[in-house]
Amino acid sequence: MGDRKPVRDECYARTVLLLLLMVGLCVSILGLAQVRTPAPLVTIDSGTIEGLSFNGEPVFLGIPFAAAPTGERRWMPPQPLPAWRGVRQAAGVAGFQKTFREIAPAQPYYRDFHLNEDCLYLNVWTNHPGAPARLPVMVWIHGSSNIGGTGAYPPFGPGLARQGTVLVSINYRLGALGFLAHPALSAESPHHASGNYGLLDQIAALRWVQRNIAQFGGDPNNVTVFGESAGGTMICYLMASPQARGLFQRAILQSCTCRDYLSPELKRPIRYFSGRGSAEETGLRLQRDLGIAPGPEALRKLRAQSAEAVVRASEQDKEVLSFLYAGGTVDGWVLVEQPAVTFGAGRQAGIPVLLGSNADEGTVTLGQLGKPTLANYRAWLRTQFDEHADEVLQVYPSRTDAEVRPAYLALTADYQRGQAVRSLARDMVRAGQKAYLYYFNYPAKGEYAREGLGAFHGLDQSFVGGGFFRKSRWGEPDAKDCRTVKLMTGYWTQFAATGDPNGPGRPGWPAYDPRTDLAMELGTIVRPIAVPHASRFSILERVFGVRLREIKSVRKSFYDATGSH
Repeated sequence: MGDRKPVRDECYARTVLLLLLMVGLCVSILGLAQVRTPAPLVTIDSGTIEGLSFNGEPVFLGIPFAAAPTGERRWMPPQPLPAWRGVRQAAGVAGFQKTFREIAPAQPYYRDFHLNEDCLYLNVWTNHPGAPARLPVMVWIHGSSNIGGTGAYPPFGPGLARQGTVLVSINYRLGALGFLAHPALSAESPHHASGNYGLLDQIAALRWVQRNIAQFGGDPNNVTVFGESAGGTMICYLMASPQARGLFQRAILQSCTCRDYLSPELKRPIRYFSGRGSAEETGLRLQRDLGIAPGPEALRKLRAQSAEAVVRASEQDKEVLSFLYAGGTVDGWVLVEQPAVTFGAGRQAGIPVLLGSNADEGTVTLGQLGKPTLANYRAWLRTQFDEHADEVLQVYPSRTDAEVRPAYLALTADYQRGQAVRSLARDMVRAGQKAYLYYFNYPAKGEYAREGLGAFHGLDQSFVGGGFFRKSRWGEPDAKDCRTVKLMTGYWTQFAATGDPNGPGRPGWPAYDPRTDLAMELGTIVRPIAVPHASRFSILERVFGVRLREIKSVRKSFYDATGSH
């Protein structure tokens, strides 16, 4: 899921645009001319929108895809958007010129953004608005631990549009406003379900794509969802959800999980990914944190709280925050069963996937240990693996404080990353689909290298679609960086177009085969290699298998005893 430190970049936010002041790019991929051309107009099912155009490249920013999830609509599935009359600007023009001058060398399409619970907006980049181009569509789902982030970052749009795709980036409800479950919410739902509002937002955005993307030159029958970290996990959930079936034809999952851990369940208390209990119990806990007494008025009072108060209370309660990191609840409707069960049985979406992990996923989360001491490492292992902690320690050993860092980094490269994506690839192949597995190990540069971050969690995003690097941390991108940008962008967009990343001028990428167990190395060298560290995966798979069998064995007795479902 990425760094678990609370992030408030854009939790519960209306992100229309993002100010990127410290960003660089590979000129060979994107180009820098700054010529303003007439604004494009597109008519969609809710009205006519006016975008921006620079160098003849149209962009439509801040398009609403559902009604604002505020007031009585808080903690409800996304509601239909009323149509408007006239022309609605989808450009964020106010204050644009000043910001344009500040960041034009990097990205002329963004300005500042603000925090707001009214957040159900998306952005579209296309070079063919209004034309029957039938281009492949790529829908970006951002990460940031399910409690932060923004669809405006990374700024993939211009680079991917220039490669012949239509890029859609979406925002959705996050944190407690996106994933809270509560008995009163379940009671008012016709599906007897609550939580998963962020997932329902993503499904609503994908339905908007089906209805409207042809107006932007896109093909609604050729949609690829792609995301990193928590964004990849959301895609894993979408693949498992019957509510999302048929809304996309391919998936790219970068550093994702969900297939290899237990998700919270609505009513049944279990030991899940990062916490214990049931989803509804967590909602009651947040209610108490907000000082709201039990009773028939509790839900009304919860909805009357300010968004800031709800988010602040959820961030201050470690148990609530741990629940939010999981990002999805087995509610019997959006997620009918544990995703691991869905994938293991082959009931997930039957589509090709491209997926992988980074060599040094854990360097950005080392702070979870506090100080990297042996005592802290052992304590962290107990929080993750309970009674299996000593078994895991034998495979990822540390006998002294000095050995903690390499042991932790080895484990976090595998746990919920390398092992997770390989397991998902195997599930897809077993279900008769193609999977393309990668291992990203391009070394960090500049300040990142001096901090020993390596191919850290999230670095792969800099090499897709345009080569965006923070010059203050990375330095000036060189020719090798830009070649890797071109290569990875080519793989990603070719996969989006055809379901196969292979194409002229790129090293051949074999589809994953469990018998050969190869992944595509994406680094300074690009080639198929044996899946790194696969010999260590068995302990993680065994521990998870034990947990999965335990919850299966008590599931029927719990629901028989409670009469719930």
